[in-house]
Amino acid sequence: MPDFSRLAEATVSTLEMFEWNKVTLIYEDMEFSNAIIPYLTDALVNKDIQLSHKIAIPTFPEDFQILEKLEVLMSSQSEVFVVHMSSNLASRLFVAANKEGMMGKGFAWLVTDGLSNFVDTMDPIAIGSMKGVIGLRPYIPKTTALKNFRTRYKRISSMKQNKAATKLNLLGLWLYDIVWGFGMTVERIGNANSGFLKEMNDRTWLIGILNPSFRGISGILDLVNRQFQPSVFEIFNITGKRNRVIGYWTNGQGISKNNNSTSRNTPRILQAEEPTRAKWKIGVPSKKGFTEFVNIQSGNKSKDDELPGFSIEVFRKVWDLALPSTTSYEFINIDGTYDDLCCQVKYQEIHAAVGDISIVASRTNCVDFTLPYLETGVAMLIKVRHNGPKDMWIFLKPLSWDLWLVIIAICIFIGIVVRVLERRENTEFNGSARKQLSTILMFPCQSVAIPQ
Repeated sequence: MPDFSRLAEATVSTLEMFEWNKVTLIYEDMEFSNAIIPYLTDALVNKDIQLSHKIAIPTFPEDFQILEKLEVLMSSQSEVFVVHMSSNLASRLFVAANKEGMMGKGFAWLVTDGLSNFVDTMDPIAIGSMKGVIGLRPYIPKTTALKNFRTRYKRISSMKQNKAATKLNLLGLWLYDIVWGFGMTVERIGNANSGFLKEMNDRTWLIGILNPSFRGISGILDLVNRQFQPSVFEIFNITGKRNRVIGYWTNGQGISKNNNSTSRNTPRILQAEEPTRAKWKIGVPSKKGFTEFVNIQSGNKSKDDELPGFSIEVFRKVWDLALPSTTSYEFINIDGTYDDLCCQVKYQEIHAAVGDISIVASRTNCVDFTLPYLETGVAMLIKVRHNGPKDMWIFLKPLSWDLWLVIIAICIFIGIVVRVLERRENTEFNGSARKQLSTILMFPCQSVAIPQ
Protein backbone atom coordinates (compact mmCIF):
# COMPACT_ATOMS: atom_id res chain seq x y z
CA MET A 1 0.00 0.00 0.00
CA PRO A 2 1.49 3.40 -0.92
CA ASP A 3 2.54 5.76 1.90
CA PHE A 4 0.98 9.22 1.48
CA SER A 5 2.03 10.61 4.86
CA ARG A 6 4.15 13.45 3.48
CA LEU A 7 1.70 14.26 0.71
CA ALA A 8 -1.09 14.48 3.28
CA GLU A 9 1.01 16.76 5.53
CA ALA A 10 1.89 19.04 2.61
CA THR A 11 -1.78 19.15 1.52
CA VAL A 12 -3.03 20.10 4.97
CA SER A 13 -0.27 22.71 5.40
CA THR A 14 -1.39 24.30 2.12
CA LEU A 15 -5.01 24.37 3.30
CA GLU A 16 -3.88 25.97 6.55
CA MET A 17 -1.87 28.60 4.66
CA PHE A 18 -5.00 29.70 2.74
CA GLU A 19 -7.09 29.47 5.95
CA TRP A 20 -9.49 26.90 4.49
CA ASN A 21 -11.11 25.23 7.51
CA LYS A 22 -13.67 23.05 5.73
CA VAL A 23 -12.86 20.88 2.70
CA THR A 24 -14.33 18.15 0.53
CA LEU A 25 -12.20 15.27 -0.77
CA ILE A 26 -12.85 14.10 -4.35
CA TYR A 27 -10.91 10.96 -5.22
CA GLU A 28 -10.83 8.16 -7.76
CA ASP A 29 -12.46 4.96 -6.56
CA MET A 30 -9.43 2.69 -6.79
CA GLU A 31 -6.95 1.18 -4.34
CA PHE A 32 -4.19 3.68 -5.06
CA SER A 33 -6.40 6.73 -4.43
CA ASN A 34 -8.21 5.22 -1.45
CA ALA A 35 -4.86 4.85 0.33
CA ILE A 36 -4.60 8.62 0.99
CA ILE A 37 -7.81 8.78 3.06
CA PRO A 38 -6.41 7.63 6.45
CA TYR A 39 -3.30 9.82 6.11
CA LEU A 40 -5.31 12.88 5.07
CA THR A 41 -7.92 12.33 7.77
CA ASP A 42 -5.30 12.19 10.53
CA ALA A 43 -3.50 15.27 9.19
CA LEU A 44 -6.77 17.26 8.99
CA VAL A 45 -7.69 16.34 12.57
CA ASN A 46 -4.29 17.52 13.83
CA LYS A 47 -4.84 20.94 12.19
CA ASP A 48 -8.53 21.24 13.23
CA ILE A 49 -9.72 21.27 9.60
CA GLN A 50 -13.10 19.67 8.94
CA LEU A 51 -13.51 17.05 6.23
CA SER A 52 -17.16 17.62 5.30
CA HIS A 53 -17.59 15.13 2.44
CA LYS A 54 -15.74 12.36 0.65
CA ILE A 55 -16.82 11.85 -2.97
CA ALA A 56 -15.60 8.77 -4.87
CA ILE A 57 -15.77 8.75 -8.69
CA PRO A 58 -15.32 5.51 -10.71
CA THR A 59 -12.22 5.16 -12.84
CA PHE A 60 -14.20 5.05 -16.10
CA PRO A 61 -17.42 6.98 -15.40
CA GLU A 62 -20.05 8.17 -17.83
CA ASP A 63 -20.56 11.92 -18.21
CA PHE A 64 -23.86 11.86 -16.34
CA GLN A 65 -22.17 10.17 -13.36
CA ILE A 66 -19.66 13.04 -13.07
CA LEU A 67 -22.49 15.57 -13.31
CA GLU A 68 -24.41 13.77 -10.57
CA LYS A 69 -21.40 14.02 -8.25
CA LEU A 70 -21.00 17.73 -9.00
CA GLU A 71 -24.70 18.34 -8.30
CA VAL A 72 -24.28 16.66 -4.92
CA LEU A 73 -21.37 18.99 -4.15
CA MET A 74 -23.33 22.08 -5.17
CA SER A 75 -26.31 21.08 -3.07
CA SER A 76 -24.04 20.55 -0.04
CA GLN A 77 -22.72 24.14 -0.42
CA SER A 78 -19.10 22.92 -0.50
CA GLU A 79 -16.56 25.55 -1.52
CA VAL A 80 -13.09 24.00 -1.09
CA PHE A 81 -12.21 20.77 -2.87
CA VAL A 82 -9.15 18.53 -2.65
CA VAL A 83 -8.80 16.37 -5.78
CA HIS A 84 -6.71 13.19 -5.69
CA MET A 85 -7.04 11.21 -8.94
CA SER A 86 -5.36 10.42 -12.24
CA SER A 87 -4.94 13.06 -14.94
CA ASN A 88 -7.35 11.36 -17.38
CA LEU A 89 -10.27 11.39 -14.95
CA ALA A 90 -9.38 14.83 -13.55
CA SER A 91 -9.44 16.34 -17.04
CA ARG A 92 -13.05 15.27 -17.51
CA LEU A 93 -13.96 16.40 -13.98
CA PHE A 94 -12.65 19.97 -14.42
CA VAL A 95 -14.22 20.37 -17.87
CA ALA A 96 -17.60 19.36 -16.41
CA ALA A 97 -17.09 21.57 -13.34
CA ASN A 98 -16.28 24.53 -15.57
CA LYS A 99 -19.53 24.01 -17.51
CA GLU A 100 -21.46 23.90 -14.23
CA GLY A 101 -19.91 27.21 -13.10
CA MET A 102 -17.87 25.71 -10.27
CA MET A 103 -14.49 27.08 -11.39
CA GLY A 104 -15.23 30.74 -10.73
CA LYS A 105 -15.38 32.90 -7.62
CA GLY A 106 -16.65 31.24 -4.48
CA PHE A 107 -14.90 27.93 -5.17
CA ALA A 108 -11.34 26.77 -4.45
CA TRP A 109 -9.61 23.68 -5.83
CA LEU A 110 -6.44 21.94 -4.66
CA VAL A 111 -4.99 19.02 -6.67
CA THR A 112 -2.37 16.55 -5.48
CA ASP A 113 0.59 15.11 -7.34
CA GLY A 114 -1.53 12.42 -9.02
CA LEU A 115 -2.65 15.20 -11.36
CA SER A 116 -0.03 17.91 -10.84
CA ASN A 117 2.80 15.76 -12.17
CA PHE A 118 1.10 15.63 -15.59
CA VAL A 119 -0.20 19.20 -15.91
CA ASP A 120 2.37 20.05 -18.59
CA THR A 121 1.16 17.21 -20.85
CA MET A 122 -2.61 17.58 -20.37
CA ASP A 123 -5.19 18.56 -22.97
CA PRO A 124 -5.30 22.37 -23.55
CA ILE A 125 -9.08 22.34 -23.07
CA ALA A 126 -8.67 20.79 -19.62
CA ILE A 127 -5.89 23.24 -18.73
CA GLY A 128 -8.12 26.13 -19.78
CA SER A 129 -10.79 24.86 -17.38
CA MET A 130 -8.31 24.66 -14.48
CA LYS A 131 -7.25 28.30 -14.28
CA GLY A 132 -6.90 29.31 -10.64
CA VAL A 133 -6.45 25.75 -9.34
CA ILE A 134 -3.74 25.26 -6.70
CA GLY A 135 -1.37 22.37 -7.42
CA LEU A 136 0.93 20.39 -5.17
CA ARG A 137 3.74 18.25 -6.59
CA PRO A 138 7.26 17.09 -5.65
CA TYR A 139 9.86 19.78 -6.24
CA ILE A 140 12.44 19.09 -8.95
CA PRO A 141 15.52 21.32 -8.59
CA LYS A 142 16.75 22.87 -11.83
CA THR A 143 20.30 21.57 -11.83
CA THR A 144 22.89 21.16 -14.54
CA ALA A 145 22.61 17.37 -14.25
CA LEU A 146 18.87 17.53 -14.94
CA LYS A 147 19.38 19.87 -17.89
CA ASN A 148 22.00 17.55 -19.41
CA PHE A 149 19.77 14.53 -18.88
CA ARG A 150 16.77 16.16 -20.58
CA THR A 151 18.96 17.18 -23.50
CA ARG A 152 20.25 13.64 -23.98
CA TYR A 153 16.75 12.20 -23.63
CA LYS A 154 15.29 14.52 -26.26
CA ARG A 155 18.20 13.75 -28.58
CA ILE A 156 17.70 10.01 -28.26
CA SER A 157 13.92 10.38 -28.67
CA SER A 158 14.37 12.43 -31.85
CA MET A 159 16.77 9.81 -33.25
CA LYS A 160 14.11 7.13 -32.67
CA GLN A 161 11.41 9.46 -34.06
CA ASN A 162 9.35 9.00 -30.91
CA LYS A 163 7.38 12.25 -30.60
CA ALA A 164 5.36 11.01 -27.64
CA ALA A 165 8.51 10.62 -25.53
CA THR A 166 9.95 14.13 -26.00
CA LYS A 167 8.80 15.21 -22.49
CA LEU A 168 9.76 13.52 -19.24
CA ASN A 169 7.43 13.59 -16.25
CA LEU A 170 8.35 13.06 -12.62
CA LEU A 171 7.70 9.31 -12.71
CA GLY A 172 10.27 8.90 -15.48
CA LEU A 173 12.87 10.86 -13.50
CA TRP A 174 12.16 8.83 -10.36
CA LEU A 175 12.56 5.58 -12.29
CA TYR A 176 15.91 6.79 -13.61
CA ASP A 177 17.04 7.80 -10.11
CA ILE A 178 15.99 4.51 -8.52
CA VAL A 179 17.77 2.44 -11.17
CA TRP A 180 20.88 4.61 -10.85
CA GLY A 181 20.76 4.39 -7.05
CA PHE A 182 20.43 0.62 -7.29
CA GLY A 183 23.52 0.50 -9.46
CA MET A 184 25.45 2.74 -7.04
CA THR A 185 24.43 0.46 -4.17
CA VAL A 186 25.67 -2.63 -5.99
CA GLU A 187 28.98 -0.93 -6.76
CA ARG A 188 29.35 0.37 -3.20
CA ILE A 189 28.73 -3.06 -1.67
CA GLY A 190 30.98 -4.67 -4.25
CA ASN A 191 33.88 -2.34 -3.46
CA ALA A 192 33.48 -2.89 0.28
CA ASN A 193 33.05 -6.66 0.10
CA SER A 194 35.26 -8.67 -2.20
CA GLY A 195 33.36 -11.37 -4.05
CA PHE A 196 30.03 -10.10 -2.73
CA LEU A 197 28.05 -11.47 -5.67
CA LYS A 198 28.95 -14.99 -4.58
CA GLU A 199 28.94 -14.66 -0.78
CA MET A 200 26.42 -11.84 -0.13
CA ASN A 201 23.58 -12.69 2.23
CA ASP A 202 20.15 -11.11 2.43
CA ARG A 203 21.04 -8.86 5.38
CA THR A 204 24.03 -7.28 3.58
CA TRP A 205 21.90 -6.73 0.49
CA LEU A 206 19.06 -5.03 2.42
CA ILE A 207 21.42 -2.80 4.38
CA GLY A 208 22.98 -1.62 1.13
CA ILE A 209 19.73 -1.00 -0.72
CA LEU A 210 17.65 0.52 2.08
CA ASN A 211 19.77 3.64 2.31
CA PRO A 212 17.75 6.28 4.22
CA SER A 213 18.37 9.01 1.63
CA PHE A 214 19.42 9.37 -1.99
CA ARG A 215 19.94 12.48 -4.09
CA GLY A 216 19.13 12.05 -7.76
CA ILE A 217 18.45 14.35 -10.68
CA SER A 218 14.85 14.72 -9.42
CA GLY A 219 15.96 15.85 -5.95
CA ILE A 220 16.35 14.14 -2.60
CA LEU A 221 14.33 10.95 -2.12
CA ASP A 222 13.91 9.73 1.45
CA LEU A 223 13.07 6.16 2.40
CA VAL A 224 9.88 6.09 4.52
CA ASN A 225 8.45 2.67 5.38
CA ARG A 226 10.59 1.17 2.60
CA GLN A 227 9.12 3.58 0.04
CA PHE A 228 10.86 6.52 -1.57
CA GLN A 229 9.18 9.85 -0.85
CA PRO A 230 10.17 13.40 -1.83
CA SER A 231 11.34 15.74 0.91
CA VAL A 232 10.17 18.97 -0.79
CA PHE A 233 6.83 19.78 -2.43
CA GLU A 234 6.19 22.68 -4.78
CA ILE A 235 2.98 24.72 -4.41
CA PHE A 236 1.91 26.43 -7.62
CA ASN A 237 -1.05 28.15 -9.22
CA ILE A 238 -2.29 26.97 -12.64
CA THR A 239 -2.67 30.08 -14.81
CA GLY A 240 -2.80 28.55 -18.27
CA LYS A 241 0.40 28.47 -20.32
CA ARG A 242 2.79 28.93 -17.37
CA ASN A 243 2.35 27.92 -13.74
CA ARG A 244 3.15 30.45 -11.02
CA VAL A 245 5.05 29.05 -8.02
CA ILE A 246 3.57 30.16 -4.69
CA GLY A 247 5.88 28.46 -2.22
CA TYR A 248 7.51 25.24 -1.06
CA TRP A 249 6.69 22.71 1.62
CA THR A 250 9.70 21.04 3.24
CA ASN A 251 9.56 18.07 5.56
CA GLY A 252 10.15 19.29 9.12
CA GLN A 253 10.13 22.98 8.13
CA GLY A 254 6.66 23.58 6.70
CA ILE A 255 5.84 26.13 3.99
CA SER A 256 8.19 28.88 2.87
CA LYS A 257 8.38 31.21 -0.11
CA ASN A 258 11.89 30.05 -1.01
CA ASN A 259 13.27 26.55 -1.10
CA ASN A 260 15.92 26.42 1.64
CA SER A 261 15.81 22.68 2.16
CA THR A 262 19.55 22.30 1.63
CA SER A 263 22.11 23.50 4.14
CA ARG A 264 25.85 23.35 4.60
CA ASN A 265 25.48 20.88 7.45
CA THR A 266 23.69 18.36 5.25
CA PRO A 267 25.89 15.28 4.76
CA ARG A 268 27.16 14.77 1.24
CA ILE A 269 25.10 12.27 -0.79
CA LEU A 270 26.27 10.69 -4.02
CA GLN A 271 24.76 12.53 -6.97
CA ALA A 272 23.00 10.48 -9.64
CA GLU A 273 25.08 12.14 -12.37
CA GLU A 274 28.36 11.92 -10.49
CA PRO A 275 30.98 9.70 -12.19
CA THR A 276 32.26 6.72 -10.26
CA ARG A 277 35.59 6.51 -12.10
CA ALA A 278 38.14 9.21 -12.80
CA LYS A 279 38.71 8.04 -16.36
CA TRP A 280 37.55 5.00 -18.32
CA LYS A 281 40.16 2.86 -20.06
CA ILE A 282 38.94 1.87 -23.52
CA GLY A 283 40.99 -0.75 -25.30
CA VAL A 284 41.40 -0.66 -29.09
CA PRO A 285 43.20 -3.18 -31.30
CA SER A 286 46.67 -2.19 -32.40
CA LYS A 287 46.89 -3.06 -36.10
CA LYS A 288 48.04 -1.74 -39.44
CA GLY A 289 45.30 -2.95 -41.76
CA PHE A 290 41.65 -1.99 -42.06
CA THR A 291 42.14 1.49 -40.63
CA GLU A 292 38.67 2.42 -41.87
CA PHE A 293 37.28 0.84 -38.70
CA VAL A 294 39.93 1.69 -36.09
CA ASN A 295 42.72 4.20 -36.65
CA ILE A 296 43.91 5.03 -33.14
CA GLN A 297 47.65 5.23 -32.59
CA SER A 298 49.31 6.20 -29.32
CA GLY A 299 51.04 9.56 -29.45
CA ASN A 300 49.25 10.79 -32.62
CA LYS A 301 46.43 12.89 -31.18
CA SER A 302 45.78 15.00 -34.30
CA LYS A 303 45.32 11.99 -36.56
CA ASP A 304 43.03 10.33 -34.00
CA ASP A 305 40.71 13.34 -34.07
CA GLU A 306 40.68 13.65 -37.87
CA LEU A 307 40.27 10.02 -39.01
CA PRO A 308 39.66 7.83 -35.95
CA GLY A 309 37.75 5.14 -37.85
CA PHE A 310 34.10 4.18 -38.10
CA SER A 311 33.97 2.10 -34.88
CA ILE A 312 35.57 4.91 -32.87
CA GLU A 313 33.14 7.49 -34.26
CA VAL A 314 30.19 5.27 -33.31
CA PHE A 315 31.59 4.84 -29.80
CA ARG A 316 32.09 8.58 -29.30
CA LYS A 317 28.58 9.36 -30.49
CA VAL A 318 27.01 6.81 -28.16
CA TRP A 319 29.18 8.02 -25.26
CA ASP A 320 28.05 11.62 -25.72
CA LEU A 321 24.38 10.60 -25.88
CA ALA A 322 24.27 8.06 -23.06
CA LEU A 323 26.74 9.26 -20.41
CA PRO A 324 27.18 12.53 -18.53
CA SER A 325 29.57 15.14 -19.84
CA THR A 326 31.58 14.90 -16.61
CA THR A 327 32.86 11.42 -17.48
CA SER A 328 36.00 10.97 -19.54
CA TYR A 329 37.89 8.17 -21.22
CA GLU A 330 41.19 7.34 -22.88
CA PHE A 331 42.06 4.90 -25.66
CA ILE A 332 44.71 2.28 -24.99
CA ASN A 333 46.27 0.28 -27.84
CA ILE A 334 46.31 -3.44 -27.13
CA ASP A 335 48.82 -5.65 -28.93
CA GLY A 336 47.71 -9.17 -29.68
CA THR A 337 44.65 -10.89 -31.04
CA TYR A 338 41.04 -9.89 -30.63
CA ASP A 339 40.64 -12.72 -28.10
CA ASP A 340 43.40 -11.13 -26.00
CA LEU A 341 41.55 -7.81 -26.17
CA CYS A 342 38.36 -9.41 -24.86
CA CYS A 343 40.25 -11.22 -22.10
CA GLN A 344 41.68 -7.93 -20.81
CA VAL A 345 38.11 -6.69 -20.34
CA LYS A 346 37.28 -9.91 -18.48
CA TYR A 347 40.27 -9.50 -16.14
CA GLN A 348 39.39 -5.80 -15.59
CA GLU A 349 42.66 -4.51 -17.01
CA ILE A 350 40.53 -2.22 -19.20
CA HIS A 351 36.91 -1.16 -18.76
CA ALA A 352 35.71 -1.77 -22.34
CA ALA A 353 36.92 -2.58 -25.84
CA VAL A 354 36.02 -0.87 -29.11
CA GLY A 355 36.74 -2.03 -32.64
CA ASP A 356 35.70 -4.29 -35.47
CA ILE A 357 35.39 -7.26 -33.10
CA SER A 358 33.41 -10.20 -34.46
CA ILE A 359 30.86 -11.78 -32.13
CA VAL A 360 31.82 -15.44 -31.74
CA ALA A 361 30.90 -18.02 -29.14
CA SER A 362 34.29 -18.12 -27.40
CA ARG A 363 34.31 -14.34 -26.86
CA THR A 364 30.77 -14.19 -25.49
CA ASN A 365 32.00 -16.28 -22.54
CA CYS A 366 34.39 -13.46 -21.61
CA VAL A 367 32.51 -10.22 -22.35
CA ASP A 368 29.07 -8.84 -23.19
CA PHE A 369 28.66 -7.40 -26.68
CA THR A 370 26.50 -4.53 -27.84
CA LEU A 371 24.03 -4.99 -30.67
CA PRO A 372 25.80 -5.42 -34.01
CA TYR A 373 26.17 -2.18 -35.97
CA LEU A 374 28.12 -3.64 -38.90
CA GLU A 375 26.94 -6.37 -41.26
CA THR A 376 29.68 -8.97 -41.77
CA GLY A 377 29.91 -12.15 -43.84
CA VAL A 378 31.14 -13.53 -47.14
CA ALA A 379 29.79 -12.05 -50.37
CA MET A 380 30.10 -13.57 -53.87
CA LEU A 381 30.36 -11.51 -57.06
CA ILE A 382 28.97 -12.96 -60.30
CA LYS A 383 28.75 -11.58 -63.80
CA VAL A 384 25.29 -10.61 -64.95
CA ARG A 385 24.28 -12.11 -68.33
CA HIS A 386 21.82 -10.12 -70.42
CA ASN A 387 21.87 -12.34 -73.56
CA GLY A 388 19.26 -14.84 -72.40
CA PRO A 389 17.10 -17.02 -74.71
CA LYS A 390 14.64 -15.07 -76.86
CA ASP A 391 12.87 -18.03 -78.57
CA MET A 392 9.04 -17.72 -78.66
CA TRP A 393 8.72 -21.47 -77.95
CA ILE A 394 10.60 -21.26 -74.68
CA PHE A 395 7.42 -22.11 -72.73
CA LEU A 396 7.69 -25.66 -74.17
CA LYS A 397 11.11 -26.32 -72.63
CA PRO A 398 9.99 -27.13 -69.06
CA LEU A 399 8.54 -30.44 -70.37
CA SER A 400 10.22 -32.99 -72.62
CA TRP A 401 8.91 -33.84 -76.13
CA ASP A 402 7.81 -37.29 -75.00
CA LEU A 403 5.60 -35.76 -72.34
CA TRP A 404 4.09 -33.24 -74.77
CA LEU A 405 3.23 -36.09 -77.19
CA VAL A 406 1.54 -38.03 -74.38
CA ILE A 407 -0.55 -34.96 -73.48
CA ILE A 408 -1.64 -34.50 -77.11
CA ALA A 409 -2.56 -38.21 -77.43
CA ILE A 410 -4.63 -38.05 -74.23
CA CYS A 411 -6.51 -35.00 -75.53
CA ILE A 412 -7.36 -36.79 -78.84
CA PHE A 413 -8.45 -39.90 -76.95
CA ILE A 414 -10.74 -37.83 -74.70
CA GLY A 415 -12.28 -36.15 -77.77
CA ILE A 416 -12.99 -39.52 -79.41
CA VAL A 417 -14.60 -40.90 -76.24
CA VAL A 418 -16.79 -37.82 -75.86
CA ARG A 419 -17.80 -38.02 -79.56
CA VAL A 420 -18.84 -41.67 -79.22
CA LEU A 421 -20.92 -40.92 -76.13
CA GLU A 422 -22.49 -37.66 -77.32
CA ARG A 423 -22.99 -38.15 -81.10
CA ARG A 424 -26.67 -39.15 -80.85
CA GLU A 425 -27.76 -36.31 -78.53
CA ASN A 426 -25.22 -33.53 -79.24
CA THR A 427 -25.62 -31.94 -82.68
CA GLU A 428 -22.09 -30.46 -82.52
CA PHE A 429 -20.64 -33.88 -83.25
CA ASN A 430 -22.75 -34.34 -86.43
CA GLY A 431 -21.90 -33.16 -89.90
CA SER A 432 -19.09 -33.86 -92.28
CA ALA A 433 -16.03 -35.90 -91.34
CA ARG A 434 -13.86 -32.73 -91.37
CA LYS A 435 -16.17 -31.00 -88.89
CA GLN A 436 -16.30 -34.05 -86.62
CA LEU A 437 -12.48 -34.31 -86.64
CA SER A 438 -12.05 -30.63 -85.71
CA THR A 439 -14.62 -30.99 -82.93
CA ILE A 440 -12.78 -34.00 -81.50
CA LEU A 441 -9.48 -32.08 -81.48
CA MET A 442 -10.85 -28.80 -80.11
CA PHE A 443 -13.22 -30.18 -77.44
CA PRO A 444 -10.50 -31.05 -74.85
CA CYS A 445 -8.93 -27.62 -75.30
CA GLN A 446 -12.30 -25.86 -74.94
CA SER A 447 -13.08 -27.85 -71.81
CA VAL A 448 -9.88 -26.56 -70.17
CA ALA A 449 -9.99 -22.95 -71.38
CA ILE A 450 -13.75 -22.21 -71.28
CA PRO A 451 -15.57 -22.93 -67.97
CA GLN A 452 -18.98 -24.57 -68.28
